[in-house]
Amino acid sequence: MKKWLWLFIASFIIIGCFSILELGSKYFGKSYLDTADFETDFVYFTDRLIALELDPLTDETAVPVTSSEIEEYRNRNGTLADQLFSIRNQYESDIQEAISAGNKDLEEALTQEREKKVEEIRNNFSDDEAVVRKILMERKESIEQISRDSGNEKTDFLKDTAYYVYELTDLETKETFTKGQLKEQPYFEKTYSKDNPLSSTGEYSVNMNSAFFNTESSAVPNSSADFVGTIQIDRSLLASSEQGVNFMQFTVVKSILYAFGALVIAGIVVLWTHLRFELEWFIKTPFYVKWSRLTMDSRFLLAAISIVFALFASSELFWTMANTWTDNYIGYGFDLAWKLIAALGLTALSLLQIIWLFAYYRKGQVFKYEFQQSFMLRSIQNARQAFLNKSIGIQTLMLLIIVFFWGAGTLLLFIYPQMIILWLPASALLGLPAVLVMLNRFGYLNVLMLETEAMASGRLNQELPIRGKSPLAQHARQLNRLKEGVKMSMSEQAKSERLKTELITNVSHDLRTPLTSIITYTDLMKTPDLSNEERLAYAEILDRKSQRLKTLIEDLFEVSKMASGNIELQRTRIDLNQLLQQALAEHAEDIGLSGLDFRVTNPNKPVPVHVDGQKWWRVFDNLILNAIKYALPGTRVYLSLSESDGQAEFVIKNITRYELGENTDELFERFKRGDASRQTEGSGLGLAISQSIVDLHGGVMKIEVDGDLFKVMVSIHTI
Repeated sequence: MKKWLWLFIASFIIIGCFSILELGSKYFGKSYLDTADFETDFVYFTDRLIALELDPLTDETAVPVTSSEIEEYRNRNGTLADQLFSIRNQYESDIQEAISAGNKDLEEALTQEREKKVEEIRNNFSDDEAVVRKILMERKESIEQISRDSGNEKTDFLKDTAYYVYELTDLETKETFTKGQLKEQPYFEKTYSKDNPLSSTGEYSVNMNSAFFNTESSAVPNSSADFVGTIQIDRSLLASSEQGVNFMQFTVVKSILYAFGALVIAGIVVLWTHLRFELEWFIKTPFYVKWSRLTMDSRFLLAAISIVFALFASSELFWTMANTWTDNYIGYGFDLAWKLIAALGLTALSLLQIIWLFAYYRKGQVFKYEFQQSFMLRSIQNARQAFLNKSIGIQTLMLLIIVFFWGAGTLLLFIYPQMIILWLPASALLGLPAVLVMLNRFGYLNVLMLETEAMASGRLNQELPIRGKSPLAQHARQLNRLKEGVKMSMSEQAKSERLKTELITNVSHDLRTPLTSIITYTDLMKTPDLSNEERLAYAEILDRKSQRLKTLIEDLFEVSKMASGNIELQRTRIDLNQLLQQALAEHAEDIGLSGLDFRVTNPNKPVPVHVDGQKWWRVFDNLILNAIKYALPGTRVYLSLSESDGQAEFVIKNITRYELGENTDELFERFKRGDASRQTEGSGLGLAISQSIVDLHGGVMKIEVDGDLFKVMVSIHTI
């Protein structure tokens, strides 16, 4: 209960302080006679009093007619030629009708009337005296009209200002004007002397003259009379007049403000002595828990809305207090009460949310974290991203500015229709082109979005249209490149799946073949009546097949380790020239039995490299064995080793026994053989192992096939 009482008193203190700041300067320490409203009313009263009662307008006050007035009168309806032409046109048709009807009398009458007006117009342009007389006649008629109207106005004036009493004497004519009885202690009194006489300010007189005179308002001057004497306001008469309402309103508002001031002081004393603020009052409520679940943007937005409505309600309260006083005290009090309640409620709600914000964000880390996650900051960052491509950002900004001003100009057109002179060309040259450009951009963006959706669905055959050199066109180019990349990736994936299937098939075949032989000959060796010669032959076959199976498994294990990079290299200084000679010597017997003619070209100097000698010997061994197994019998095999520019290059070329096709990359795949029927003794891992070894050493291994010519090139840095 204490927290709500504290919140109510604090809200009232805030409203009371604002009311004193807003209205206090107009009411505190002042009476109604000190207000600007009364001063304005009093000046207007004295001006009307002089113009209607003390020194009313007469034709004797007119000043001489000026030359500019004469010219204005003459040319009021146009030049002399224009007026003569107009008069003749007015009578021409009537005279012709009279002539056609044979009515001589009417013809003569119309002709004389026309000539009379023509003569009068000519006199206006030739006789200044005649024009002066006519202007004075107009003035007299206007003054008479003013006098008649001012008589009616005078009655209303005397009725509206009945609370004024005065005794004033004209300093020039010595005529004295009195109304009512002057009192010793009036509510208001102002005395005029010769040094400070009462005179007209001219506002009312000028406005009245301008309303009736077509000529310059200075033709009938303001009153120049000065008066001495006293003007008073009778308190009893003021209370019963309409002006008394303003007096009463001032008194009531002043009393309310004094009451507000006293209550504000009392509220501050209560809060300071008996209701000290405790933050726990407001954060240990279910409302705070629900409020804390909102986002940062929602919290500050709700607080801002509450504050705006609280300020609006308080402004309405102050305006009602100062401007809506009527004789209906109950209605005025009820209106003031419910607006005070509304202002208190909205102020309390705003104050409560300010307290919650302080409690929630008193630790700066919380505010910093939530601000980084806020919708406002994300929106600002996203807006900045519009300028990542400056061309798009600037174009969008320019289009929005043009459309904004075009819309604002269209609205102004309803207020100032003459602006259509500027609006039409601006719309044709800026507005419509800007809208068309924007629609064109959005249309192209929609096309790109649809094509991108089609690409995501797997339809990759059709290219995106490229229009011009805009950022969207550049985006379309990038999407086309992405589409080609996706197509290549899908092709590579399909190839990888095919090779994976072939790998499984080849592994199964190559492992099953020796394993089947081992099982078969093992069963044969179990035959009881088997001779020793046969048993030894079967044992030799089993040994050969076992070695074959062992080699396949070791090769597979080795190539897997190399492909995963899980192998250590023992690098030393090796002479590739000597290593090649050792490899050839190792296979000299196989080369002789193969029927192939090996032609070797090597330098007469060492070719030093920093490699793992055992692994690099395996490269030469695999490549030489590959040539022995798959080269066409009776052909030549060319081997060459050379060094240039810090690179050692080994090349081996031969004519293949089997047709290889054009896709040489697949020859590096594991268990891939040139012999598609897989009848040879190879494992299909030689090239794969060689490539892995070369890659681990930072070298390069390439294969080229030209018809039946098979060529392998290996290069590595020398030292």
